[in-house]
Amino acid sequence: MTRTRIAVAAAALAPTLAFAGCTSTVPTLDPTPSDSSLQTTSLTPTPSESESAAPVDDPSDPDSWVIADDRIGPVVIGSDFDDTVEAIRGSGVGDMPGCDGVAYGTTSDNAYDIVVIDDTSANVGTVHEVSVNWNGDTADVGPRTAEGLGLGSTEDEVLSAYEDTHEEASAISGRSFVLVGDHLVFTFTDGIDGATKVSLVTDGEPAYEPCA
Repeated sequence: MTRTRIAVAAAALAPTLAFAGCTSTVPTLDPTPSDSSLQTTSLTPTPSESESAAPVDDPSDPDSWVIADDRIGPVVIGSDFDDTVEAIRGSGVGDMPGCDGVAYGTTSDNAYDIVVIDDTSANVGTVHEVSVNWNGDTADVGPRTAEGLGLGSTEDEVLSAYEDTHEEASAISGRSFVLVGDHLVFTFTDGIDGATKVSLVTDGEPAYEPCA
């Protein structure tokens, strides 16, 4: 009797032990991440071109100014003189002591200077001229046109970039200039390959000595 009970108990226990033995040897795998969980991990976003690009025509940064047919950066010919000078004071341009109607400033690296001249002849208080003048230390500096032209650009480069151009002699010995359209003027000095002055002027030739 005892042997029979032991045999029955052993027979009943055998499947359980066999199953337990099988389950203990089956490897356990981590669940495969779903597509949605994979998408939650991302690299730091790369700034877009518009976010990383330097500002254009920043009143405090003349290097960012764009030369167009009516302006150099935020300085527009025919605009209010006092308001314009006030707007660009962060660039270092300010009133020129003892010289009414002229604002002047030099860049921090002394590569070029900026002159804004009031239309005092008509007594209307508007910008008659804005010019950038090369100081001779570095070529190809300062504001540029959409074509990349400015201080240091050669006469041939200017003439080939625009259809509406013509050369004119200057009233000042040793210099000449190329007029583009009605107001944009590139001034060239004898013995120097590139433009030494770029101006927007309402009419006439850019001033040689604005405070003379």
